[in-house]
Amino acid sequence: MISKKKILIIAIVVVAVVVVAGVYFMQSFSASFAEVEDAIKTFLTKLNSYDAAGTWALMSPDLQNFYGTQEDFKSDILDGFEQSSWHADLTNISSKSIETKSGVTTARFVVTLQITEEDMGARGETYTFKLVKIGDQWKIDDWLVGVWD
Repeated sequence: MISKKKILIIAIVVVAVVVVAGVYFMQSFSASFAEVEDAIKTFLTKLNSYDAAGTWALMSPDLQNFYGTQEDFKSDILDGFEQSSWHADLTNISSKSIETKSGVTTARFVVTLQITEEDMGARGETYTFKLVKIGDQWKIDDWLVGVWD
């Protein structure tokens, strides 16, 4: 028969293990969330400076294929941004998630961007950023106006 003292010690050990595992789990997700947020901010910085090569390097191969070539992206997107003096700042994150399925880690962040353009002033817009982790880097896999799954 097990004494009450031994049961109490076992219960304390089990609780301690669960707490340590929970803290480790939360810290690992916090670091990942920070990494994704940093990737989005870096992408915006490159967009704000109309840096085609820098922006292109932060995109996933799928997003690059969507735009065609770096030159297509520059002429179709960045040149228009530059003409209107487009500038965006991340002001809020309303939703964030990271998941791994079949060995592929993805993230989805719904954010508010404060966008400023010449002759239009400033406005807040909601964007959904989808990212994929390739190696040890987060790459922008899509960025869409509005809230998307």
